[in-house]
Amino acid sequence: MINKVNISKTIKQFIKYGLVGVLNTLITLSIIFVFMKLLNVSYILSNAVGYLFGFINSFILNKIWTFKSKKSIGRESFFFVLIFVICYLLQLALLVILKEKLQIKPEYAQIIAMGFYTVINFLGNKYITFKA
Repeated sequence: MINKVNISKTIKQFIKYGLVGVLNTLITLSIIFVFMKLLNVSYILSNAVGYLFGFINSFILNKIWTFKSKKSIGRESFFFVLIFVICYLLQLALLVILKEKLQIKPEYAQIIAMGFYTVINFLGNKYITFKA
């Protein structure tokens, strides 16, 4: 039988994760576009710097606010980094394919790749990093 308290907790976590994700997206995209457009940095390096800042913000807010985790920071940060690296490499591969093979403008390719990243990163962190 499904526990109503667990469902309610999961829904609240999902909403908070989504809000953290929106903030991360704003931080990440802002940094990517500032680096690409104002500083003339390559789209790949701009992508890496943007994701780094989003990554740091995401870990802190999801650990403290979304999942209210008091578990080992070592274990959680290990899995958070592992999932981040896997998701980042998958989205980077998609970004390069979209830009280089499909000739999609880098701005649009960034947004598409970010959507892909967001979905797989949520699943990894929900079921592995911060599993209750």
